[in-house]
Amino acid sequence: MQTRLVQLAMRGIFSGAPVERLTELFALIALIEDRTTAMEILESLLRYYVQGTRRVDEPTAYALLQQHSDGDSTMQTFIERYIEQGKQQGMELGLARGRQEGRQEGQTVVLLRQIERKFGPPSEAVRLRIAGADAETILQWSDRILTAQSLDGLWH
Repeated sequence: MQTRLVQLAMRGIFSGAPVERLTELFALIALIEDRTTAMEILESLLRYYVQGTRRVDEPTAYALLQQHSDGDSTMQTFIERYIEQGKQQGMELGLARGRQEGRQEGQTVVLLRQIERKFGPPSEAVRLRIAGADAETILQWSDRILTAQSLDGLWH
């Protein structure tokens, strides 16, 4: 049974219908008597389809899980754990993005202050240009301001 699951998973992952393949896999998983093994296989498959290949999105995975739970308490526990893990990963990703945005905002403030000290108050166009730049560009400009003779030298 488990060998068939692996074969079906590997064959179907890049098919044009990953949700249908996952549905077939869920049906096979339901036939595994050892529920602990079944849930381990299910978790691996979901990680592979959702996170590894990104062929199935989280909301679709949740919907499929709900469809195939059939009141099975082990499956319900798994669904709750899977959803909780998804929330945790989402929070971690949000925190990481927030830290990155905070660093970039700090770099922007420092660059604007350096410009003001070296060349005078920056115009609105300069502020907008800096606000629209990515972190790497801001870092490059922060390096260039040390040797730039004019504001124009900062951009080139």
